[in-house]
Amino acid sequence: MNFILVKAAKIFPIDYVVFLIIVMFFFFSSVVGMATIGIRFLWLRLFQIRNGHTSPQALLMGTVMLTLMALAINYAVANMVAPQYSHFGPQTYCDKPLKHPTDQPDCTEHRKLKPCSETANSQAAKNVCTASVGSTFLDTITVNFSFFGVVDFWAQFVFLAVYLIVFIVSLFRVPKLDQYEAEADAEEEEEEGLLASTGRRFGATWQDITGQAGKKQGTSNGTGPRLEDNE
Repeated sequence: MNFILVKAAKIFPIDYVVFLIIVMFFFFSSVVGMATIGIRFLWLRLFQIRNGHTSPQALLMGTVMLTLMALAINYAVANMVAPQYSHFGPQTYCDKPLKHPTDQPDCTEHRKLKPCSETANSQAAKNVCTASVGSTFLDTITVNFSFFGVVDFWAQFVFLAVYLIVFIVSLFRVPKLDQYEAEADAEEEEEEGLLASTGRRFGATWQDITGQAGKKQGTSNGTGPRLEDNE
């Protein structure tokens, strides 16, 4: 992806569009995956994401997981997918040799222009190339907290290995009927029926109470029925 993004940077804003497509692909893939398999702890299913039947606890945990996914995507893009473009973008430097150290490089013919990268050892690259703020922040955390940096780095390869295994297994495994979703729907229908019946009972009781209070108030004010004299 580094090569594609660096070449696309020559025509503005193709590199931005490609980079946005990559990031949005990772994010929406994460959202679809969470909605498909639900919220789990290892192999234990905690909550299920369903249209119109998602519990508030699942929505809260899903929001937290989406935030963590966004952080993971930032790390993956900056260190695995396109590290060169994430660090330096479309920056270039003039690699023309100088006669004197104080001279400025002249690349008018654009024959010695090279893209900035972390592997560039030229003094001109060190003077011109500037890393992005986001990549500098991630690199600082990785260096200062080396344990988490090592875990995050190797976790990318573990994720790719697990993804490959699951993908191969899903090609040959017959999908099973989701019995859990059917049972959850039945439980929710039962709960909705109980809540509806409880609401009707409460409404009837409240009407009885307010009706009796109205009758007592009417009697105390002398608005009740009067007996007519037959005389």
